[in-house]
Amino acid sequence: MPSPLRSPSVPLSLRRTVWLGAGLLLTLAVACDGEKPSIEEALASKPEDQFVARNPKPRPEDKYGKPSSTEFKAWDRKDPEGEKHLYKWDKANVGKMMSYFEDVQCFKEKLKEEGQKAFGAEPGSPKEEEWYQFKQAFIIPVVDSWQKRMFAEEGLRILEKSKLMGHFLEAHELVMREYPAAYNESDNTALEKADAHWMIVEAKIKKYVSNLGVGDKFPEVNIDDAKSVERHAKHCAEALKPPDRSGKAKKRGIKKKGPI
Repeated sequence: MPSPLRSPSVPLSLRRTVWLGAGLLLTLAVACDGEKPSIEEALASKPEDQFVARNPKPRPEDKYGKPSSTEFKAWDRKDPEGEKHLYKWDKANVGKMMSYFEDVQCFKEKLKEEGQKAFGAEPGSPKEEEWYQFKQAFIIPVVDSWQKRMFAEEGLRILEKSKLMGHFLEAHELVMREYPAAYNESDNTALEKADAHWMIVEAKIKKYVSNLGVGDKFPEVNIDDAKSVERHAKHCAEALKPPDRSGKAKKRGIKKKGPI
């Protein structure tokens, strides 16, 4: 039976293309018939692959000689005080520091109170609008402003002086972001996570001040004690006041007796 490519109906250019392709395949098949190197041989390094530096220079010697064992001990020594200076500062200023944390407690309680009112509210509803207006007047003007004023009063070096500041900033971030996000989406799971995160931060602070021997300074609120509830309510009333931007407020002293 004659080849279809020899049919007069097949263009000459097409026949040439097919013949060239067949020839290329035959050439590749012959080339692949040779012996292939094993994986070990292919990966094995060759002498010509080794890098050899030209005219290598000798390594200079230390004119002072090698360090002695005494010098090594001096370099590896540990400060016997360690981080005790941080603990001393926190213990001496625990009243002021716990006042700062109680401020953040007040912010969290107020945010949860207002967020719960709008939980599950339909978009565009009066409850959703009230929640939006509350955030506009509270998160930046009050909560964020509190942190800025605290650093303005204490100075950024408070981060070096106190080990409590890291926990305070973590709690502050919860009030600024995690709690509002949970209420924005009416997400029970996110809200539970935020509450669990808060409990962890609070437990860290309690443990730290307890180890300092001043655990009684932690701002615990006993709901069964009217005086404890009243004291906390007064503290929150001061903490939740919008900052005075008139420029007439007197500059506070170094020691903090109440919330910022």
